[in-house]
Amino acid sequence: MAESRTISYASKRPARTWREEVASTLHRFRSRFTRENVISNLKTLAWVVPLTLLIWIYAEREQVATTKDVAVPFDMVSLDPNVAIRVRSPSDQNLILELQGPQARLQDVLFKLRGGLLPQGLKIEVPTSLEKNREHRLDALSLVRNQKIFVDNGVTVLGCQPAGLDVIVDSIVEKQATIVKPPSAKNVDATFDPPEVKVRGPMSMLTAVENQNNGQLLIWADLREDVTKAQPNHYDKEVALRRPPGLDDERITVSGPATVKASVDVRKADKIKLIRSMVITVDGPDSLWNKNAIVWVKPVQPVLQNVTVTGPPETIDMLDQLDQPTARLKVKPQDAGGEVKTRAVQYDLPKGVDVVDDDKNRTVDFRLVDKATLPVNP
Repeated sequence: MAESRTISYASKRPARTWREEVASTLHRFRSRFTRENVISNLKTLAWVVPLTLLIWIYAEREQVATTKDVAVPFDMVSLDPNVAIRVRSPSDQNLILELQGPQARLQDVLFKLRGGLLPQGLKIEVPTSLEKNREHRLDALSLVRNQKIFVDNGVTVLGCQPAGLDVIVDSIVEKQATIVKPPSAKNVDATFDPPEVKVRGPMSMLTAVENQNNGQLLIWADLREDVTKAQPNHYDKEVALRRPPGLDDERITVSGPATVKASVDVRKADKIKLIRSMVITVDGPDSLWNKNAIVWVKPVQPVLQNVTVTGPPETIDMLDQLDQPTARLKVKPQDAGGEVKTRAVQYDLPKGVDVVDDDKNRTVDFRLVDKATLPVNP
């Protein structure tokens, strides 16, 4: 028996016209563009757009950048309060750095280092283990790399010039300084109560000042013109203190009273005299002259021209009647050999008379030669 099959035929849907397609598309667009959908989309945009912007800004700020030839002022400091650090080289106390780090933090570090905000340069800590009262050469790059301002900001110091820093590590010491009248007060004799004050500072600096003053530390009483130009008489005054060159440094402190009592005797103002010609005498051991003779190079004769002196009027007026002042050259056995030597002269002057500052350090050039090498005068 033949198998019967049922065949169903789906009715074909007629194709839509272009007008129907356009109408259908418009209908779908209008159905999606409802008030609720618009509000929902705007809410999404309200947090997506700022978040995207923040991500972009963060990526830009964290981008690694490198900056070369950054000039940075610096100072050396010690955590030990009894130590002072003095930089000998570089003399301008500037470092040239090459820096690398996140763009934003790198710019912030540069702003601070260049003086926009504190710390305004670098305060480089010197190891406390360094031996005191001597000079050290330190590796600049290793010191700078460990500075807090770079470490905290993730900035790397790639290079540093100069490569080495020459520093003096000084002990802080306290010494007595004698109060004296200033050099400009020529016509004044004075004593002070108290006669001394305490000075505290780096040992090398205080020692250098002592060497300039025959082993003494001196500090000036501030005797102003109302004293030095007063009529000759005796005066008792309260005067302030003034630091001389060498002690006028922020690392040096002076402790004691703000003012001292001064007992001042004012004489007539000093008088100035120009000595047209001053003979130079030579002072040396007698044994030196058995074999050697002095040859003048500059001046060619043992005479100084135009030396200005100052002192009490009565003494200056009598100079022409007294033994003529002389300049004295001190020679030593080690000067022998014929090489040209340059040395400052000393002055033999009456008490109270002094050479003005411009002439005080006049020098002469001379040679100390074997007499046998000198030509024989006919």
